[in-house]
Amino acid sequence: MKDLTVLLTSLTIISGISWFFFSKDKKKEEENQESGELEKLEVNISGMHCAGCAAGIEATLKLVSGIKSATVNFATSKGEFLYDPSKIKKEQIIEKIKELGYDASLDLESFEKKS
Repeated sequence: MKDLTVLLTSLTIISGISWFFFSKDKKKEEENQESGELEKLEVNISGMHCAGCAAGIEATLKLVSGIKSATVNFATSKGEFLYDPSKIKKEQIIEKIKELGYDASLDLESFEKKS
């Protein structure tokens, strides 16, 4: 009987943890699937001083409605964002990065790294 109680308690806890972590991702995927085509945006980002800066930009932009994924690389000073153009525009993504205190540019050729 004791083993059954431990098993049921464990399953309840695991279910709760799974719901907490994975229900947000499912909801965000449903939002992105509703509107159709996703586009990829590649930008240069300057002003990052460490990998933590890149992680902070990623985490913040992943929470923005319309952005499906965000990947920021500190070493190359580049960010790639998969987004729904019917919900958010390129300029809004760049503005969000600037609000965080970094500089972002679509001009991949003449971008000067300022880290």
